[in-house]
Amino acid sequence: MRRILPIAIIGIVALAGCASAGEPEESAPAPDSQTPVPTVTETVTPEPTQTSEPSPTAEAEAPYRLEDDALAAYSIDDIPGGEPLVVWADADRTLVHVLGTGSGSLNCQPAGESIEVDDGMLEIDFEWEESDPMMACTADLRVFGWAFPVVGADDTITEAHVDDWTQDGQDFTVEIQPMSETN
Repeated sequence: MRRILPIAIIGIVALAGCASAGEPEESAPAPDSQTPVPTVTETVTPEPTQTSEPSPTAEAEAPYRLEDDALAAYSIDDIPGGEPLVVWADADRTLVHVLGTGSGSLNCQPAGESIEVDDGMLEIDFEWEESDPMMACTADLRVFGWAFPVVGADDTITEAHVDDWTQDGQDFTVEIQPMSETN
């Protein structure tokens, strides 16, 4: 009985400790123990299969401002005054450049917002940063532009509707120019 009592007390204390511990924690086994450590298994979600047609909800990557080296392919003379020039930038119709002329001050240029294929044309949205009314745009006339990754375009897409191209919210519908050897 004297031998059983200490073992029984240890067993009761151990059970009470397990019951009040809550979530079990992973810990490494004692160095002399041969008990394997339980591992946490991850649930693997199968990747969706790719189809040749993009889904209607597929979104393109975010547009990005074209750097001077990409803009070097375009001249001020290539761009119609006040209107955007929209050009396919690759043969697969997955990238379009939208170009304009204006001040070199970034706050005086529209910022690319989004693009989508809608009713057989590209819908390209721009926005204007709120600027300080006291800030003047520089008088240097230069080419600026944005690259828009496109999802779901094909050879039938020949026009683009460009929203908010000007600070007063003017929109333009223009023909998309084919890719040239210079861009």
